[in-house]
Amino acid sequence: MKLKLENGGRASEEAIDALETAVGRPLSHSFRKFVQTYDGSEPETNTFRIGDDNDSGVNEFIPVSKILNERAYVRGIPRTAYPVAWAEGGNYVFVDEGQGGAVYYWDHELADGAATKLASYFGAFLELLEPFDIRTIELKPGQVEKAWIDPEFLKSLKK
Repeated sequence: MKLKLENGGRASEEAIDALETAVGRPLSHSFRKFVQTYDGSEPETNTFRIGDDNDSGVNEFIPVSKILNERAYVRGIPRTAYPVAWAEGGNYVFVDEGQGGAVYYWDHELADGAATKLASYFGAFLELLEPFDIRTIELKPGQVEKAWIDPEFLKSLKK
């Protein structure tokens, strides 16, 4: 994995068992191994590609004990699927054990069930995560028409 992770821990076997019961399948090997060390961890600022013209980042990996509660917010995913990370902008990354543990991106602004496949298994998804580097952002002429800066923020810079 290319990213540093902080504040993770070991998922309890009880939480893992409850998730497996809810999805009706065992957790895929790479995800189970991840939560046995990094459950609920927060990655450094990162980015991953979603198709050819979009990207996002993982804000935090969802603790196994909270996955079933979060699942209620992810409309239209199969019974064998569950969210594993909070992504930027109120979106999710989820695993579908019915598809061999494949990993998908769920965008809350798209129709129910609309998801983009990111990787064939969780370990491969982790390899897609890249540290974010502001120098990689290239704006096209006219892309930004105006910007607003909070005056209170500007005052804090002058201190």
